Amino acid sequence: MKNYTLFRKILLPLAAFGLLVGFISFGFIFNQHLNNIEAKANEETQKLANLLVTARTLVSEHVLSSMALLKQYAAAEGPPNIDGITDMLGTQVPNLRFGDTSQTGRTLLVDSVTRIGSGTATIFVKRGQQFLRIATNVKKADGTNAFGTELNPYGKAIEHLQKNETYYGVVDILGEAYLSRYEPMLDQNKRLIGAWYVGYKLDFNAIDQAIRQWGFLEQGFVAITDGGGKIRFLTAGVSQQKALDALEDKTHRWKKVTKYVPEWDFEINILYPVNEAYWAALGALSPVMMITLILTLVVLLAIISGLQRFVLNPLGGEPETAKLMLMRIESGDFAEDQTSAAPDTLIANMIKMRRRLREMVNQIHANANRLKVSASVFDHAHDAIFITDEHGLIVQCNPSFSVITGYSQAEAIGQSPTALGIAAQQPDFFSSLYQGALAFQEWQGEVWNRHRDGHEYLIALELSPVMNATNHFQHYVGLFSDITRAKEQQNMLEHLAYHDVLTQVPNRVLFSSRLQQALLEAERQQSLLAVCYIDLDDFKIVNDQYGHEFGDKLLMQLASRLTNLLKPEDTLARLGGDEFAMLLCGGRTQVEYTRLLKKLLAAIEKPFSIDKFKFSISASIGYTLYPLDHNPPDTLLRHADHAMYHAKTHGGHQFHLFDLASAQQSQQQQLLLRDLLRGIQNSDIKLVYQPQVCMQSGKLFCFEALLRWQHPARGLLYPNDFLNVVEHTSLIIDIGHWVMEESLRQLTEWQTQGLHTQVSVNIAAQHLMDKQFVDQLAKLFEKYPAIQPTQLHIEITESAAISDFAIVNRVIQQCQSLGVSFSIDDFGSGYSSLIYLRRLPVDIIKIDQSFIHNMLSNQEDLAVIRGVVTLCRDFGRKVVAEGVENAEQAGILAQLGCDYAQGFGIARGMPGNKVIEWVGKHDPFQFN
Repeated sequence: MKNYTLFRKILLPLAAFGLLVGFISFGFIFNQHLNNIEAKANEETQKLANLLVTARTLVSEHVLSSMALLKQYAAAEGPPNIDGITDMLGTQVPNLRFGDTSQTGRTLLVDSVTRIGSGTATIFVKRGQQFLRIATNVKKADGTNAFGTELNPYGKAIEHLQKNETYYGVVDILGEAYLSRYEPMLDQNKRLIGAWYVGYKLDFNAIDQAIRQWGFLEQGFVAITDGGGKIRFLTAGVSQQKALDALEDKTHRWKKVTKYVPEWDFEINILYPVNEAYWAALGALSPVMMITLILTLVVLLAIISGLQRFVLNPLGGEPETAKLMLMRIESGDFAEDQTSAAPDTLIANMIKMRRRLREMVNQIHANANRLKVSASVFDHAHDAIFITDEHGLIVQCNPSFSVITGYSQAEAIGQSPTALGIAAQQPDFFSSLYQGALAFQEWQGEVWNRHRDGHEYLIALELSPVMNATNHFQHYVGLFSDITRAKEQQNMLEHLAYHDVLTQVPNRVLFSSRLQQALLEAERQQSLLAVCYIDLDDFKIVNDQYGHEFGDKLLMQLASRLTNLLKPEDTLARLGGDEFAMLLCGGRTQVEYTRLLKKLLAAIEKPFSIDKFKFSISASIGYTLYPLDHNPPDTLLRHADHAMYHAKTHGGHQFHLFDLASAQQSQQQQLLLRDLLRGIQNSDIKLVYQPQVCMQSGKLFCFEALLRWQHPARGLLYPNDFLNVVEHTSLIIDIGHWVMEESLRQLTEWQTQGLHTQVSVNIAAQHLMDKQFVDQLAKLFEKYPAIQPTQLHIEITESAAISDFAIVNRVIQQCQSLGVSFSIDDFGSGYSSLIYLRRLPVDIIKIDQSFIHNMLSNQEDLAVIRGVVTLCRDFGRKVVAEGVENAEQAGILAQLGCDYAQGFGIARGMPGNKVIEWVGKHDPFQFN
């Protein structure tokens, strides 16, 4: 019964108190560890948000500049207005006009601002609450322009447009993410009548690679969703279904930490299992639980031992004294008083025990505090901690030390830090801490360690000496953490900010910085600095024929090839699309740079092997030399751009040094291009038709459609006066398409008046190699069903631009299967050769008029004509002689076997409404 009373009054309350303290400590540390895990997840989401914002900034410049250019081109035509209703693909829509020009179904403006790069542009018209695409180069799934389609009525863009507000953000177009800008279009009365749109596709490759490596804890992962809830990026090894289940978890099995990125309308989610976090917290609490249990058992055992002794031994005094003393001990009062007792009695022993208990409790509290600090700082620290003695040998290390270095505690103790790979690249590092100027001083910095398995990693190291009471050195305490991944992420973000994502060469920002430094260095060394601007001549053909994936691979190979030819102090930068800039440093003369540019052009023109295909391209390079051209950096780059344009408009495949005359010529060509765009819009471009007749019978064979431009200031212009300005742009495709359609329309009109004949049209090689050429030609025949394909002849011009005979042959064969025939124009005048005669499956060869003009006075020209006619007969080709001006020329050509003739001696080019009258008088034609 006495033992039960003692247990109830003393032991049970002490045990309960110990358990209560243990549970409170357990709960506090457990909750703190969970909070630390969640805080770490929030830090990771912020890093990811910074990465997304940086990537978005790189594309913003294209969007803003393209929107400004679209509105500038539209303003040149006139203010926007609505003039009645018009038909688009069977649907009645408001007739939106810029000035007097209707925009429905036109792509000229939108194509002109997104010609370079992977951008799209659209002009919308407002019908009720709808916004319909009337002019766009956005493609539908079947590859056609999305004319007449409606802007998503439930999207964010339309909400802003209805409020006359601009919307700027990321939009999905055909499954691709585009950085898009929508702006309201107002008429002169400030009424909302439509909208402008420009967007550029975002390249997520670099972001995707970074996020695929991003994880959290053991089973946690990162999932980034867009505004529609679609998963855009996901940690590698995690399935889409698992990620969706975790995001929609309603059973609280997953912890989700979220951060919204308004610049993308993306939501960054870090998810990790709740049970994994709980187990991690429990693992951290195990030492605390053990310490609490041990302390409780020590106290209980001490009390039981003391009670056992006092119950069995004589009291040694008054019973009341023993009772009171026992009550004080039971209550935990161990303070000294005036009680005394004879030696070896119960009370005497109780007095001794009380004193010992007081000392024990104080020691226990001190030890408990030290154990808590050690458990928190040493055993459970994420950073590695080690302690060395006065000889520099490790006497203690924590578990994180083993995790980071790969050496167990048993392997580390007794070894020097150097032997364990710490500061491996500096063998004398730790010895300098014990002697010399650095002896027994604090040190912190970054050093490279070598792991037990041999790989190296970067750490942030702190070393602190520990002195005793007499200020003599005892220990070094070292603390370090692995910062290799953090450094790699920092370097990656810095690289993304200053380098092109695709080619990994410097971008425009880094190029501008290096240009500033190079100018200072050139002045200091009294050397020449070359600022170069590069534009690829045939790159659009690769993109159009094979797709942007092949184009991107070609750009990467090109950047690598050019970088290998440059010196380390030189710089190659990608400005966008297929445009590059270069800084060439250290030269003393222009001749040095001329040699280098020749090597660079030759390197560009070497074939590129991509998958199973080979591609050949060329480039136009403009450059200027500083300080001969002593101007600010922006002006130097602009001068190099002018020189590049001069090189491109003079045939490409060359480099050109900036000079004032070429800049003025470039400016005149740009003005001519602007006038040409306006001339097309105002229908100042016309076709005239020149007849071709049979040399033997005089019967009409064909009419060649020839371009004429009635320039408002310069008068009548021929193709050679203006086509060279657009021959390397997509506008040459638009002009060629218009020529074919106008010719078929004119043929239809002639047939209704009783004239059945054929028309020959000139098509540039770039247009012929366009991947949509055959489909567009077939649609034209559908539009003009009265015309047979055999009534159309296509003449191939600019044969020097044919870079892929396989593509051209395929296009010619597809057109010939429709019934269309082909000819080579101006044979023998420049680039045409027997190779083209042999490799191109054409039907007709046209001898250049320069040979015909001199055939009566120059025997060499006559021999060329005779040879061409003979070759064509052997190859099974018909021959047309251009520039026939008199009957004598016609007679000789007929004797040589020439099939057809064309020239002023027969008729000049005439408008379409004069053709029937001419045919009535001259069919068959008689040479007088």
